Amino acid sequence: MEYLIYLFLIFLFCSFNFTDFYLKKVSKNGQKTWSSHIGSSYVWKNHSKLASLIIFCGDSILKGFFPIFVAKQIMDFDAVIPASVFTNNEMYLIPIVLIQIIANNWSIFLKFKGGRGMAVIIGIILGLNPFPLAICLYVIYIIAWTKIRDGGPSWIIALFATTLISIPISNVISICLLACILLTLLKRILGNSITKKYTIIKNRLIFDRDY
Repeated sequence: MEYLIYLFLIFLFCSFNFTDFYLKKVSKNGQKTWSSHIGSSYVWKNHSKLASLIIFCGDSILKGFFPIFVAKQIMDFDAVIPASVFTNNEMYLIPIVLIQIIANNWSIFLKFKGGRGMAVIIGIILGLNPFPLAICLYVIYIIAWTKIRDGGPSWIIALFATTLISIPISNVISICLLACILLTLLKRILGNSITKKYTIIKNRLIFDRDY
């Protein structure tokens, strides 16, 4: 029961969209409606770079890192989920990661719309494996971006590569990162508006945009 309550609280908290709050309550030139994906990058391009950085940190630390940190350091789920094939008994992290991303990308407060989850995933990786995998993700992303000059494909490449690197480290971590990849691709395909046009779906998958 403790575990289920914790998952529910994570779902509610991660469903709260800091960008939407900023646009409606804080920004003087904000807007109450939007059509594109809503996240820190939207604020960076259309409003305030400082606000964008604050929102990015909030998504990464509060919605990404903190739930994992609490689960690993404070709460004891050993009695809830018995050890199985995983000797370190960290299987309880997998549903937590799923809930974090699903809630952020398909917020119940925004009629199942939301952001892309990039900042949240960065925080999740920091929580799962402090620093080593996160550094790998950043380095691979920067290398890919310098070659491609496009954040959409660079992010997917970095996620795939980091997942492969995580396999010898931990089965649970690699499963969590694989879930991050699948939910990221699903969010790209669906966007915040469903389309049947092949060109748009292809552009969403590769470039994370409709054009």
